[in-house]
Amino acid sequence: MRNKKKRKEDEEERVYMQALQNKKLPLLVLDPQWHELFPEYRKTSEIKKREKRLNSLIQERGQASNNIKEYDKAKKAIMDNIVYNMTDGNEPDSFLKIRKQEKNQKLMEDLNVKISEAEELQRTLPDEIQSANKELLIESMKVCYEELTANSDMIRELDDWIKEARDILKERILQKQDMEMRNEQMYKYMHNLLGAHTVEIFDRYHHVWKGDA
Repeated sequence: MRNKKKRKEDEEERVYMQALQNKKLPLLVLDPQWHELFPEYRKTSEIKKREKRLNSLIQERGQASNNIKEYDKAKKAIMDNIVYNMTDGNEPDSFLKIRKQEKNQKLMEDLNVKISEAEELQRTLPDEIQSANKELLIESMKVCYEELTANSDMIRELDDWIKEARDILKERILQKQDMEMRNEQMYKYMHNLLGAHTVEIFDRYHHVWKGDA
């Protein structure tokens, strides 16, 4: 049963990713509207996990970019050092310069490896970031659709309740109006028959007197 559920979820995600294949999406973690829809208390464990991965990839891309800038500075410094320590082997300190050049060569080789790795990250990370962003979107949409479904069911229930309440309210209003008209009819008859002073005596006795005394 569990494997069946997992296969279904994997198939759904495959279909969703295919649907989003050609969509250019903003990064959700940088989108104020996404954060408004998903404050911390509304994020599921899956959303938090995918958000964390996306943030990590974005930070990695930024770090790779910064590293390349630093590597370029370091490369220039090594090149300057190589030029400064160039020798034809006849200078008194040529042995020392040769040792420095060997060291510079090793530093340059190591630096080129690091530059190559950072540039490779810069090439591959955008696709990884877009993929992680779409995974986060799909997980967010799952939560949205769960809530949309639950809200739609509740809206239908509330519509029924409101309709019933309106019918009851309408009935009560008509009932109230009938009673008011009946009261007015009875008071009018008694006032015409007995006069206001006598009716007031009856009002006091029956606790419906509206005057000061």
